[in-house]
Amino acid sequence: MPTISAADKVNPMPIQLAFQDENLRKVCESTVSAKRKYGRLAGPSLHARLADLKAADSPADLVEWGFAEFDQASKDRIVIFVDDCYRILIAANHKPPPGTPGQLDWKQVTRVKILSIERGNEN
Repeated sequence: MPTISAADKVNPMPIQLAFQDENLRKVCESTVSAKRKYGRLAGPSLHARLADLKAADSPADLVEWGFAEFDQASKDRIVIFVDDCYRILIAANHKPPPGTPGQLDWKQVTRVKILSIERGNEN
């Protein structure tokens, strides 16, 4: 029977999502709600980006792929670009967070919390 190396494994467990509040959960889990709130273009883009996040081995992959960047204000958050108008702000949702104290290891993050969805030009 062939053995499977770590390099051959594809994300064995999708990234788990949590939400800052019930309204965010509703928008992120319902394409209809997303279209109503963010429009017919941004709504589906939001769901496509969330699918990318869930399929990634870690949120750091989205940064590597150019879909996101580390938040300039806080290195323990990532900003995911939805389209030209919106972005998703996420944080690791581990207790304790992976890595050394004061240094989050985003490659080990498998649980994230969606903090907000905001216009791209807001800070």
